[in-house]
Amino acid sequence: MRSLFIFDPKDLYSPILGGVQLCSQEFLDIVGAASEELELVPVSVTDAPIWRLRRLFGLGSYLFYRPKDVREVLVKAAASIDPTHIFLNRSELIRIAPLVAELAPHAKIVVMSHGNQSGDDLYEVAGPGGARKSKIGRIKAMWQLGLDLANESRYRHRYLDAVCVMSEEEEILERWLGATTTVVLPRIIKVNPLTWEPIFGRIGFVGTLNHTPNRIALERLCDHLSTFDASNLEFRLVGGPDDVGRALATKYSFVVYLGKLNDEMLQREAASWTLFLNPIFWLSRGASMKLGQSLSWAIPALTTRAGARGYQLTSDQSFITGDSVEAFTATLLDVVHSSDQLSKVRNRLLRSAEDWPNVQFLASRLKSILD
Repeated sequence: MRSLFIFDPKDLYSPILGGVQLCSQEFLDIVGAASEELELVPVSVTDAPIWRLRRLFGLGSYLFYRPKDVREVLVKAAASIDPTHIFLNRSELIRIAPLVAELAPHAKIVVMSHGNQSGDDLYEVAGPGGARKSKIGRIKAMWQLGLDLANESRYRHRYLDAVCVMSEEEEILERWLGATTTVVLPRIIKVNPLTWEPIFGRIGFVGTLNHTPNRIALERLCDHLSTFDASNLEFRLVGGPDDVGRALATKYSFVVYLGKLNDEMLQREAASWTLFLNPIFWLSRGASMKLGQSLSWAIPALTTRAGARGYQLTSDQSFITGDSVEAFTATLLDVVHSSDQLSKVRNRLLRSAEDWPNVQFLASRLKSILD
């Protein structure tokens, strides 16, 4: 394969690595391992006034990358290696697929999906705490959902040869949208066990606290925990923004807000957690990056089925519950003080290095399906 990997630099390089950067790097590693030649092609979000206004007022969908702006760089890249495959990092790049097809008509166009916008749109329309709480917000969210779904399906039917996803759930959605070929590339776990010294009763969460799925899940979990005797629990929150974390710590006596921590401080902090929490109560776009962090560190994690999407997990490698706050809380209270159950998961994680799919395995899968 002679491949072009088209990406936005902020999605691959950032002083603070988030889920998008981690996922982008994994996809790039896989594409690189599958390719005999690889050229990176950076593109940026358009600053064209008309496109910015259309984004602001919801007058269109996926209005991030204007083909006219990136034509020159794509012409040079296509001429340099005569690509057989062109990979678009993130679904947000689908607007340039027709241009790519024009410049390299014999190349296969593949989206490396981090999840579709419609996945988040649906929650804003129908989920508790979404935009539906106001009439205007609900109407706007329904309008945007329709636009995004129509465009996602249109580009898959007309321009894309394949879509790579992280989970079986998204594979089904992609087929429904019209993708003719799908490739499941689950998360890669790079084993780096921490010296685990848990303080029993101490549980933790790390993430963007005002991201709608995280915010609503944390509020629901704390509300439900407050109906029990939580005097022997200490719920440690890491992330930002500060006002959301401080508000939760003020409202709930068992919550301790630590703010944003650098990698070294986070590792030291997480090593003291009895459980690494991943409370995801509905399916949204992509996969939970923070669950991968806990698996890498061999710290027992508590997740829902929705939160475990994108990972090849067995029941003895993590505590996996149903997608309700009641099921999640019941398991939390059952295992948080059980040294026997926790130690079994920890010991299983320490032996799991050979269980996780690696770059070479996934590169071979990608190449075989695309060829």
